[in-house]
Amino acid sequence: EVFRMIPGLENARFARLGGIHRNTFINSPTLLDGEMRLKSRPNIRFAGQVTGVEGYVESAAMGLLAGRLAAAELLGRALPPVPPTTAMGALVHHITGGAEAKTFQPMNVNFGLFPPVEGLKGGRRGRKDRYKAYTDRAKADWQAWLAGAG
Repeated sequence: EVFRMIPGLENARFARLGGIHRNTFINSPTLLDGEMRLKSRPNIRFAGQVTGVEGYVESAAMGLLAGRLAAAELLGRALPPVPPTTAMGALVHHITGGAEAKTFQPMNVNFGLFPPVEGLKGGRRGRKDRYKAYTDRAKADWQAWLAGAG
């Protein structure tokens, strides 16, 4: 009945009422190192939504990366850090130190997480060119990382 108090919804029919979505997450910038290990117990890794990423793809990406890092460690091989200029690297950077620990909140991947591309002007007019520059740089850096990661 409270929704009917909102102007314009007096005669609305509601099929069903929704619920509040709440994710549980750790304060990753405080707790995790750059390889998604617990700083106080490096034999424990975190992955997925609990690390402070939002979205199915983002959660799966963090799980994939945590698994790859764990496998490399078990095999005695070090993986280079994922470049923060890539979507996966930007998320890792956000959850492992790029975000302010006191105000840390889960985040979807978005262009605001990426470091700026040098020489690009801001503003709405150049948005399409800016996003293309971010994307081109991310693709090149991702390919270079894959080549170095084996």
